[in-house]
Amino acid sequence: MFGERWQKILDAQGDDIALRHPGGVWSFHELEKQARTLEPDLCPVLGPYYLAQGDGPEIARALLAGFLSGLPVQVVEKDRSRRVPSCPAPAGTALIKQAVGASGSRRCQFFTLAQAAADADRLHAALGLGGIGTALAPLSVAHSFGLTTTLLPMLLHGLRVHWLPTPFPAGIAEALALHERVFLPGVPAMWKAWLLSGLGLERVALAVSAGSPLTLELESKVRRQFGLKLHNLYGTSETGAISYDAGQSPRTDARDLGRLLPGVRALCDEQGFLIVESDAVGLGYDAPLPGELFSASRHRTWDKARLEGDALFFESCAGPGINVASRKLSPDEIAAKIRRATGIADIAVHGAASRDPERVQDVVAVAGLPAGQITQAFKSAACAGLAAWEVPRHWRGKPG
Repeated sequence: MFGERWQKILDAQGDDIALRHPGGVWSFHELEKQARTLEPDLCPVLGPYYLAQGDGPEIARALLAGFLSGLPVQVVEKDRSRRVPSCPAPAGTALIKQAVGASGSRRCQFFTLAQAAADADRLHAALGLGGIGTALAPLSVAHSFGLTTTLLPMLLHGLRVHWLPTPFPAGIAEALALHERVFLPGVPAMWKAWLLSGLGLERVALAVSAGSPLTLELESKVRRQFGLKLHNLYGTSETGAISYDAGQSPRTDARDLGRLLPGVRALCDEQGFLIVESDAVGLGYDAPLPGELFSASRHRTWDKARLEGDALFFESCAGPGINVASRKLSPDEIAAKIRRATGIADIAVHGAASRDPERVQDVVAVAGLPAGQITQAFKSAACAGLAAWEVPRHWRGKPG
């Protein structure tokens, strides 16, 4: 299936730019050349596979190498350690995502090529990406949102992609100057930063936000300052895109997640949890938790929602995962790092609502120490092994 689709792209636009990056440009033919020279890695659990980790070009060529060869590709964030799957990949696995998500547990998720393509095809049609000149990629292309809106449409539909190493406004401005019409996907924290910077977005033909709730205030400010409708997109890594606000008018309800995308079916169980059915739902986890539902075509999310026909409204997320500016964190991983750094066993971590709605949550650490012993020196030592986004903003100790 993939080989035929890729050949059609090569025949139609093989010499066109496929991927622009700080080091230069790759045509579709050059991208294939890069992929053909890449050797697979060997995993004791997966066998031969391709590791897609690093910058955008590295992930793009590993994806293409895997899809062309039929070997699975494991996509890992640049700043993360690879998780070796705890079980062999199910038959037909082409893509392995490594994600925390709302569950708070870092696990591997398995997908066939047909499932990954179904998600990318659905979004390509719903967003009208065929009529967009170039997609900017200022967000992680190893994350489901970035992967499905940029690199997968490039490999499956010939969408031109301009990859950026950071979402900083200066880089966005330089990229925009090279293109007439662009698609710009971002998370709410990015949109807020671009808004505050005064960045000019006249060449943005389509603006999309995903990864965390989009407030009415931010949507309204983007409309006033940029003249853009910021479209709200909702999905999960397990299911791909679920719903999309395709309208041109600003929303009047912050809970409004748009309407279910064509081919996506949903219902809410007796507890209000959203269950999604579609051809993009993956095969399952390598380490499922008790009571979970995630198998080919069906997944129960950690989100509580409300359906009115095909209109979807968000109510709350009941998962223990921590959402810091759309980056999903594992409280258990953070707690374990603090325990190793301090030698203190009684450490717990959880998320709490942030005063900044675009940040979503703050990390809170609870230590089994008198509050007076949680000094600045203690915090510095405890956080020595944490990434910047994992550092607790709030500490709690024993009273007294």
